[in-house]
Amino acid sequence: MTDALVWLIVLALIALMFWALVRDRQRLKNRTAEEYERDLAESRNSMLRAGMLELDKFLVNEKEKRAAVEMIKDEEQGRTKAGGKSDDLNRTASE
Repeated sequence: MTDALVWLIVLALIALMFWALVRDRQRLKNRTAEEYERDLAESRNSMLRAGMLELDKFLVNEKEKRAAVEMIKDEEQGRTKAGGKSDDLNRTASE
């Protein structure tokens, strides 16, 4: 009985996905010129953003990004990982 219920749920989900695809296709066929132009403008921005993010994944190493962010945070706080006296702005400002 539980197997049949699981299969019914799976088949219902598949049918729902097909229904959503058909409905979206009908919406695309029946849209006005203004809706088409708006969708086209939105897709250009999102495709450009997605392309740049993918390009960034290939060109920049994650470890290098993380190290750069940590270095910037350390510099904003007035210290670096070396921990020397010359690295601390608060201690060297009064001398």
